[in-house]
Amino acid sequence: MPENHSSRDKLRIILVPIATIGTIAFNYLAAIGRINNVTPDQISAAYPTLLTPAGYTFTIWSLIYLGLIAFSFYQLRPQTHSAIRAIRPLYVLSCALNVGWIYSWHHNQIFLCLILILLLAVTLFLIGSFISSPGNAKDYWFVKAPFGLYFGWVTAATLINFMVWLKSSGYSPAPQWETALALGLIAAATILGIFFRILLRDYIFPVSIAWALTGIAIEQTGNTAIIAASAAGVIASLIAALSFVLAVPNKTNPGNI
Repeated sequence: MPENHSSRDKLRIILVPIATIGTIAFNYLAAIGRINNVTPDQISAAYPTLLTPAGYTFTIWSLIYLGLIAFSFYQLRPQTHSAIRAIRPLYVLSCALNVGWIYSWHHNQIFLCLILILLLAVTLFLIGSFISSPGNAKDYWFVKAPFGLYFGWVTAATLINFMVWLKSSGYSPAPQWETALALGLIAAATILGIFFRILLRDYIFPVSIAWALTGIAIEQTGNTAIIAASAAGVIASLIAALSFVLAVPNKTNPGNI
């Protein structure tokens, strides 16, 4: 149902693009080393784990931010739907958590990073629950798809962040136990990809999981167990996403986002 804009709604409409611009700007400053004179890669390199993905994997952020920019403009339309109105405050919160995570990461506050990324994942889940029903093609590509990609990546990043926190806390298990833990987390990522694909009817979510697992397999060249588990996870995730084409609404299938 289209919404009627109240004064509060108008404020939230304006806050969405402001939050997007602020988040992207802060992440850019972080990427060029302007936050505490370090880059995200330098912090990551200090805590190598069996789940650390190849550097190129993080280029997914460019696609995520393009999607969020598209959403920010799309929600400015005078005729939008109630689900978009519902997710605006959650979206602004997600931007604040994103910035908080980057700030904490650059100040080596790894446990705080873990808490913040968990909260970000929960926030994105709540957003996903509001937009779980397929809408028309525009709603799908400008709302559901960007958040599905974002939520999937943050879910994988949360598991990686957990491994980084263990490393930063001084936890140093025997190699076989570290491998077992990494394999368990890879399995968890795969299961979550399938679970949220079903629960939220989100066909993009497992694509992000597959991308993360591909990066892990490439980075961990030489570790047969990790490569095999990651490959199995990629296959399972892509199979979960295969019905994606059938699920994309078309112009004759109006939605309820």
